[in-house]
Amino acid sequence: MSIGRLSLVLGLLMSFSSFAWAQADNKADPKTDPVAIPLEHKKQKRLVLFPVIVKSPEYLWGAGVAGTYVFNLWKDSTTRTSNIKNVSFYTLRNQLVFASDGTVYSPNENYIFHFIASFSHFPDRFWGLGNETPVENQEKYSISQFDIYPQILRKVFSDFYLGVSYEFQNIYNFEYNTDGTSLFDAQNIVGRHGGKISGAGLLVTWDSRNNAFSPSKGFYMQYYLGDYNHTIGSDFNFTIHNMDMRKYIGLRKDRVLAFQLNIISTVGNTPVRDLANIGSSSYMRGYYEGRFTDRSMVAFQAEFRVPVTQKWGFTTFAGVGRVGSSLADALQFVSLKPSFGIGLRYALRPKEKLNLRVDAGFGKQSQGTYINIGESF
Repeated sequence: MSIGRLSLVLGLLMSFSSFAWAQADNKADPKTDPVAIPLEHKKQKRLVLFPVIVKSPEYLWGAGVAGTYVFNLWKDSTTRTSNIKNVSFYTLRNQLVFASDGTVYSPNENYIFHFIASFSHFPDRFWGLGNETPVENQEKYSISQFDIYPQILRKVFSDFYLGVSYEFQNIYNFEYNTDGTSLFDAQNIVGRHGGKISGAGLLVTWDSRNNAFSPSKGFYMQYYLGDYNHTIGSDFNFTIHNMDMRKYIGLRKDRVLAFQLNIISTVGNTPVRDLANIGSSSYMRGYYEGRFTDRSMVAFQAEFRVPVTQKWGFTTFAGVGRVGSSLADALQFVSLKPSFGIGLRYALRPKEKLNLRVDAGFGKQSQGTYINIGESF
């Protein structure tokens, strides 16, 4: 899907709603893996509502309510529980967010239907394009945004899925300083007056992880290709490529070493809210999302996860990243932005390996604290 700051909202949506219902992972074996939950032991329907608190550099603090509804459309012991998740919250920066996420699994998980929809009013910040934007460039702006993103995946064989998707996004009420001193005007930023995007996408996924919430071994890869153009109702013609690769290595005493490489590249008349950004609660922790933004980005991180007791654990993480005007520019090994930090974990559901996560991340002239549920990747 598009690479705008909506990823923050969707990450929160998926993690907080997972707290209400930790569904069994499709690779779990009920005979050997305590994480697995046989279908006959699950309730056929369940609705859970609960309050949420959010913390990140983008939000400061926020509070709201989340809920999830889980159900089984087919009596098939090999199929995960389908679900619909919702979250709404308001932040100290006057950001208002409503988002919904749903996944429906067919028998044997031969098909997976997934959708995301959201509305947000989002005061935000902008420093201009490029990998070397100074701190004093910061200016404030705000948008209102609606986004819907359905996709369907087809299992080709055991760990391999192919899928198609569609995204429609409408950004309106784009407000910024129009007195002639704004970076939006000085750099002729595409999309600074809002507009609609409409695009079709292709998804290629390989997933051999042993757990969805906190993997201890396995490999995950997803490639997304999205084409947005006038012929299907978009105000902008551009293409997005996104490659997300993760590797998990189990060590002695349940320690885990995890790696992630994220590559994003956009080509064409890409609007500002769909550019690649350094900084999020998932990668390049410690930076405000969008502190460095451009057409392309490459980010790599490693995390060492150590359980201390049955309930408590800690992590250390480090990474580097860079944005650029092209993928070749982003791949240069100069002026790399560092990211490092430590984290505390508390097991909310030890059997499902679902953790409360508190991370302190540090970057170049930047720091961020994150409270979330579920691992960063």
